[in-house]
Amino acid sequence: MAGCDVLMILFAGLLSAVLADNYTVTDEAWLEFEIKDLDGPGVDYRGRVVVALFGETAPVTTLNFRSLAKGYRKGNRKLHYKNTIVHRVVPDFVIQMGDITTGDGTGGVSIYGGHFADEEFVLSHRSPGWVAMANTGPDSNGSQFYITLNKARWLDGTHLVFGKVISGFEVIRTIGDVEVDKQTSRPKKRIRIIDSGLNDLDKSYDLDEDVLDSTEDL
Repeated sequence: MAGCDVLMILFAGLLSAVLADNYTVTDEAWLEFEIKDLDGPGVDYRGRVVVALFGETAPVTTLNFRSLAKGYRKGNRKLHYKNTIVHRVVPDFVIQMGDITTGDGTGGVSIYGGHFADEEFVLSHRSPGWVAMANTGPDSNGSQFYITLNKARWLDGTHLVFGKVISGFEVIRTIGDVEVDKQTSRPKKRIRIIDSGLNDLDKSYDLDEDVLDSTEDL
């Protein structure tokens, strides 16, 4: 029995180390959202969402996202999430955005030029607030991404998860409650990222297991 206890302790320690490696936050990006009523004066809504990025687990995807959040100059053109719209809202599922070329969900481009390949699928759509790349099939990642409004594990292995909302859950819930066109899932209000950028981090840190499924701001 003593041997079993030792094995259990070793296994628990190994599991903790693996989890820490997977959930090491290397960067924090923020997105400032604005909701405007298209049919009347309405009441404008603004709120900020902060996303923890797992740059050790998904380095290529994280670099792409953080660069587009900050603004990335490619030739004579600046690629930026600023002034792009949330073009798709599926209640209790996802909010989708990040089309920096056409704005309607048919476009998007990465900092690498065109699309880039999938990285290893390590993280899961395990609860609300996880951030993943939208795609049209294998190795078709560009700039579009989505934030889950609910657990969506059936997307694991086909869409790369690279971040977790750590602040602004009320904002994503508010966006998720906006009325949409049932045929197209397009919001009936204008939802726009009016600004985006990066927080200054002195060093990377690990997200604890007990906050991975939390829907409360850290």
